[in-house]
Amino acid sequence: MIETNRAEHMRMLDRQILGLLVSRAAESEVQPHEFAEFLDTHIEAIRRLSEEHPTPLAERIGKAAGRYRFR
Repeated sequence: MIETNRAEHMRMLDRQILGLLVSRAAESEVQPHEFAEFLDTHIEAIRRLSEEHPTPLAERIGKAAGRYRFR
């Protein structure tokens, strides 16, 4: 179990998510002015992938939550 500051950890995860989405947009040849629309459509695609995942979401969230102890 990892002990960390909740707000700091959430900011770090948000920066990672943004970096991954920027990289994904670059791979899709998205132009800067198209990024907001790309986010909308790609988040919808990610939602569908989550729904199709063989492990129930509650189980995945529980496992992730169990990795950290927040201070």
